[in-house]
Amino acid sequence: MESLTAFPPELLAHILSFLPGKELATAAKVCKAFHQASKVDFVWQRCMNREFGVSCAASSLSPREIYTKLLHKYGFLLGTWQIEIKPYGGLVHVKFQNNKLLGLQYGAPHDPHVDWPMMVKELFQVMLDDEGNTIINCLQGPQGPHKGQIPLLNASTARFMSKCCCPDLHRHPQGREQEFLKWCQEEMGVSEEDIMFQHMQELLFMKFMIINQYQFCYVYKRLTIPPHLPEQLIAPGLFKGTYGSHGLEIVLLTYDRHYIHCKKITGDPNVPASELSVLVDTKKLLMLDEEQQVDPAELARVTEQADKEEEMNGNGASTNQSQEGEACGSGHDVSQQHLPQSQPFAIPEGFRERGINYPKTCKMRFCGTGLIAGHGYTSPSRTPGHFVVFDDDNFGFLWLELRSLSVYSRVTEKMD
Repeated sequence: MESLTAFPPELLAHILSFLPGKELATAAKVCKAFHQASKVDFVWQRCMNREFGVSCAASSLSPREIYTKLLHKYGFLLGTWQIEIKPYGGLVHVKFQNNKLLGLQYGAPHDPHVDWPMMVKELFQVMLDDEGNTIINCLQGPQGPHKGQIPLLNASTARFMSKCCCPDLHRHPQGREQEFLKWCQEEMGVSEEDIMFQHMQELLFMKFMIINQYQFCYVYKRLTIPPHLPEQLIAPGLFKGTYGSHGLEIVLLTYDRHYIHCKKITGDPNVPASELSVLVDTKKLLMLDEEQQVDPAELARVTEQADKEEEMNGNGASTNQSQEGEACGSGHDVSQQHLPQSQPFAIPEGFRERGINYPKTCKMRFCGTGLIAGHGYTSPSRTPGHFVVFDDDNFGFLWLELRSLSVYSRVTEKMD
């Protein structure tokens, strides 16, 4: 049998390109032919694409150097993460761009513009200099890149930490008061006049102080967004939602059998990040005409009826089908094939809409519950509401007892 070393160099390099990067380094030590073939750029480009889904740009560094010195050590950073800042949290995506790893924080737009693009801020970068040495920079603060650290983990890649080595460079040159005012304007979209309101001032100052306390050493946990299955009513993913005086917050919509979960990725002092904000039972389908929707008492009645029907179905009792216009508990997972194309949607009398431009029709509507709590997450409880699907990128939650509407819009920025 002919030895592999007798193969043409191009063919040998093609064969080696199917090896994982870790094994390529070992194969290069076998013989001179393997060593030469393992240095071919496309071999390492193929490894980078297969293992990390990235390709390197032209530079003085070879793909082999970028793989072995950067991606092999820090490639696990790629992906979407939640910052662990209680109670506020945060959303971060790490991408490979221009042969470096760049950590970007995505913040919700200014309230109440739920359909606006996310605000993006650079947090850190991991790169190689011209000699192939690893450089880690913190990118926060007004004074440009400065030294940072990302301690490598030994066991798990579900969490990581980033540290700033120069905290003083985060400070505003004109002092803390100007730093606070600029943060309010840029991060929260709040003017100096708005800050004068005592309640708003307390909320803003508390958030500013806590986030500033954490920003020199962030801890991140990995976020996984499930794929969209054909039978699901609305695709899983990240959404921006309105939360009253707390502004816009980010939730992750996922499924657990016939339940829809909306977990907070960013939170507030009442209901912190990582808590289950909205829980929806897709077996409790509602079909309401506009007259029913504007009457709060009628909404409460049909919600209670749907709950009773579901409880009876759960106990094995048979129920009569509801008349058209009444609450309709389906008793099984709802398929979009059996739903009407649209139904009217209206805000009940006396409910707060806060100037949100919500649609006047919806695709479907279900009973659900929303999590409420006192300041400091005291006395948490679930309160009834309606989950309203406007389309695949927008939904609402009607808080029946709070008499208000939260509107959510999908985060469309690419994070894959």
